[in-house]
Amino acid sequence: MALNFSGDIKSHKYSNKLTNHPFYYFCFTMKNQTISKILSARIISIALLISIVIGFPGCSDNQNNFVPYAKVDKYISLVNYNNLLISGNSMTFPAEGYAGLIIICVNDLQYFAYDACCPYEGTRLSFVETNPGQTGIVSSSSPYATCKVCGSQYILFNGGYPIKGPSTRNLKQYAVTVLDNRVWIHN
Repeated sequence: MALNFSGDIKSHKYSNKLTNHPFYYFCFTMKNQTISKILSARIISIALLISIVIGFPGCSDNQNNFVPYAKVDKYISLVNYNNLLISGNSMTFPAEGYAGLIIICVNDLQYFAYDACCPYEGTRLSFVETNPGQTGIVSSSSPYATCKVCGSQYILFNGGYPIKGPSTRNLKQYAVTVLDNRVWIHN
């Protein structure tokens, strides 16, 4: 006969010999309590894990979620675009990213790249410009980009954060790898 975990020691097959022994009764009772505690702890842990997994993703505020995804995989030759060799200069490539791609030179080893879509507006028509009014591949010596729709202004050094206007979100930033005389922008 199997042990009954409800605490009934008399159902055990050796109950006649062991029932009167206090140590056996203590061990049997402790085993039942330990199993109950383990099961309770597991149930609580599983419930907590489920609530964390379901609850936290809704609380995140990823700045890049306000600009739709666009595959970016662009190599730029610094020989062809030598104005990107000068600190503070930027270039805008309108046919890349979601609403265009802005690259700025910080120094000869560090570049930042952003999607030209304004995160406040979030559409292709609401792009930020470094040289307002110019079209095509635009070169600029300004470290600022301004949204032509809402007027938000962003600084392109160190994260593309807003410095003026209604936007509170940074520009969507892409990864940049410097390889000899080339810059690789990718996501």
